Amino acid sequence: MPPARSHSRFYAAALALAYVALAMFYIWLSSAWAAGAVATVHELWSVETLKGMLFVAATGVLAFTGALIAMRRLERMASQLAEQEQVLVANESRVTAGLMAASVAHDANNVLTVAMAELDELARGSDGAGAVPRIEKLMARLVTLNRRLVDTVQQGGKEPAQRIELPEVANEIAAALRTRAADRRCRVRVLADAPCPVHAPRLVLQRIVGNLLLNAIDAAPSGGEVEIRMLSKDGEHWLEVHDNGPGVPTERRADLFHALRTTKLHGSGLGLFSVRVCAHGIGGEVEVGDSPLGGALFRVRLPAYFAPQ
Repeated sequence: MPPARSHSRFYAAALALAYVALAMFYIWLSSAWAAGAVATVHELWSVETLKGMLFVAATGVLAFTGALIAMRRLERMASQLAEQEQVLVANESRVTAGLMAASVAHDANNVLTVAMAELDELARGSDGAGAVPRIEKLMARLVTLNRRLVDTVQQGGKEPAQRIELPEVANEIAAALRTRAADRRCRVRVLADAPCPVHAPRLVLQRIVGNLLLNAIDAAPSGGEVEIRMLSKDGEHWLEVHDNGPGVPTERRADLFHALRTTKLHGSGLGLFSVRVCAHGIGGEVEVGDSPLGGALFRVRLPAYFAPQ
């Protein structure tokens, strides 16, 4: 039993016992005095009536005083709790903004890592014609991420949603990460049986696909396989990222998408947090399971685009 509750019961019981003892003593003493002070039954009735009324009035005053003291104390406590709640809400908002800013910075770091790999390839003289456009796209993404970082810290506006073909974004991210995949000798395949128009900001989709694909490439063994699959069902689009790595243990899945939680040895715990925040921000959801490839499966439900009537 919590100490505060135990003390409250003790004080309440002590107060009740004191009241009962005092009331009984008053009744006994006053009755004995009345019996010796009056000569007739009528006089005794008058005295007892007066005693009862005085007793009720006195106890009423005491009850009012006690209730007033208790109510004022409760009001002070409620006011203090309200002030503390406002402080907690303000701190929570700052913490959330900080985590969001950290997740955007994490994504920007991913883009920089890929850009550095592309520059390294360019310096070695391999595929120069193709590397330059890819680096330009990466720099454009980096500029957009930096703008989003500033907006996040300042609690600014959001990028508007638009009609975007999900396979287009998946192929774009797969091409941007080709150097990362090549370093691990990992084969990345993008599979889409039909168009998948999604209603979302482009940067949000890029962050979702980019983080999931990077995780899959890092999780797959050397020479492994990664697949990006896009499915349409019941008016909704699903993005699936499969790998043939070790998978995610069942006991780790519950808090996998929380901030600062990671299964990687040197992970930041912000990649999957960013995926969850982005998915929830556009009305989607993300889940983890087992892939038929033998590793992990990350599935994201995305809002489908419907042409205005």
